Order: sequence, then structure tokens, then C-alpha cells
Amino acid sequence: MAAFAFLFRGIGIPALLLAAAACASTTPPAATIRSSALTAPADLQLLCASEAASRFGVPADGVLPTASRPSATGTAFEVEVKLPTGQALCVIDQNGSIQSLART
Repeated sequence: MAAFAFLFRGIGIPALLLAAAACASTTPPAATIRSSALTAPADLQLLCASEAASRFGVPADGVLPTASRPSATGTAFEVEVKLPTGQALCVIDQNGSIQSLART
């Protein structure tokens, strides 16, 4: 421990802070599908995942919404759901009513 303290005593606190600041990223994170305003709200995505698990008889922990977008009509969302074996597409309206759910 004494050797460790000796090492930092010679460098100085300002130099350590400068070194730590140099490690911090100043680049903003890349835009992701989940940060876009054009995705379905999380609760609607989770409703689709839950319904897919129930309807296809798979464990809920193996079902994950992976992408979403407004439907062509703009009154609902299309949610892509990853299943343990394959994928499904769920169409859900803004009130949480599932319009359709099919394997893709």
C-alpha cells in the first residue's frame, strides 16, 4: 500500500484527474431504434411479447421485442418479436388492442 501511495504522490492529483478525463468519451451514442420517437411505447411492445409467448406456447423469458415502427395506416404499431424458434410480427393499436400476430 505504501508503494501505491508513493506512486501517486509523485504524479499529483491534477494529473490524475486529467488522465481520468482523457478516458471519458465525448462522442454522443449512435441513434438506436429504441431512442427514436417513431417506435411503439415500451408497454405496447411488452404486450406483444407477452401475447406471442401465450399464443405460441413458448416461455415468456425467451420472447423479446426487437424492433417497432408505426404501421402504414399510422393508427397502430408493428412490433417485431424474437421467439426461441423464429420471429413474429405483432400489430397493436395505441390502446393496446392486438390487431394481428403471426409468425414470420
